Amino acid sequence: MKGPRLLFVLGGFVGLATLAIALLSANRSSLINWQIERGVREGVASQEVSPTRFELIFCGTGTPQFFPDRSQPCLGVIAAGKFFLFDAGQNASRQLSATASPFTKLEAVFLTHLHSDHMSGVADVLHSSWLMGRQHDVSVVGPPGTQQLLDGIHQGYSNDIEERQRVLGVEYLETTVNLGQATEVTIDTEDAAVVYEADGLVIEAFRVDHPDWSYAYGYRISFGGKTVVVSGDTKYTPAIAKHAQGADILIHEAVNLDMMEQIASALRQFGGPVNPDRLALISAVHTPTLEVARVAKEANVEKLVLTHLIPPIPPNFIAEQHYSSGMDDIYDGELVIARDGMRITLIE
Repeated sequence: MKGPRLLFVLGGFVGLATLAIALLSANRSSLINWQIERGVREGVASQEVSPTRFELIFCGTGTPQFFPDRSQPCLGVIAAGKFFLFDAGQNASRQLSATASPFTKLEAVFLTHLHSDHMSGVADVLHSSWLMGRQHDVSVVGPPGTQQLLDGIHQGYSNDIEERQRVLGVEYLETTVNLGQATEVTIDTEDAAVVYEADGLVIEAFRVDHPDWSYAYGYRISFGGKTVVVSGDTKYTPAIAKHAQGADILIHEAVNLDMMEQIASALRQFGGPVNPDRLALISAVHTPTLEVARVAKEANVEKLVLTHLIPPIPPNFIAEQHYSSGMDDIYDGELVIARDGMRITLIE
């Protein structure tokens, strides 16, 4: 009896599976249409920006080195009903899409300096936001050399722009706002300079010390009674603590010296395409983790967020605890290791 009973049960499962496949096939169009409609609704909703919201979107927390979980530096800021980017390395557009950032509301891109990992995604960000429906101009604000960067982007994309306008129509693709305009900022003092001010949002730039770069900047962003400071690339400098005094959040680059020395030792042992002595040169132009903690303490900031992690580490608790080892002994505020896709809301 067991044999026939087993066959009966198996036959029932086969029958249910067949019925499920038939129902799925019959309703396939409806399911696909539902998914399309939901995707469009969510995409439209993601472009809506509240005029009072103040939010940070970490769209890149890594280095020039390719790492699947950490894209090159990129920080999105929603404030005053607009969207801003601070640096845009490789993969910025993809990360902005993955985080449902308000791409078409992009108002300005602020560059800390012109290292490739901080600006290699600028062209795609400008082009993609325009192609996806942005109908206003974008300013690209940065140090001397920013105009040259924009000139190259305009030249390189000129044929693409012409073809898309011809095929899609100028009434759909506004011809005068496609790839943005450059605003070069030259700061030769220790004082901060206002580089953007509108609707209660104030963004200031200040010089930091990134050796071999004549002009490298950090930014102070103030809105709704809240302040965020972005260090940019820098070795230890008192300028960060000065301009971050009392800030709600300090977003600072960091290098873990012990991990860099371990990598150099492994390269000496096993060989590789990178000269191990080069790692010490890289470390020398960035801020060691313990010095970052000292800056945060000196500035008396409420929260410290580490980004541009050198070396890039996996986004897990164990790696992050090792990376920040010893920092809690110096800085007793809230310490966060940024991950790609992380969002921090200061004002709902």
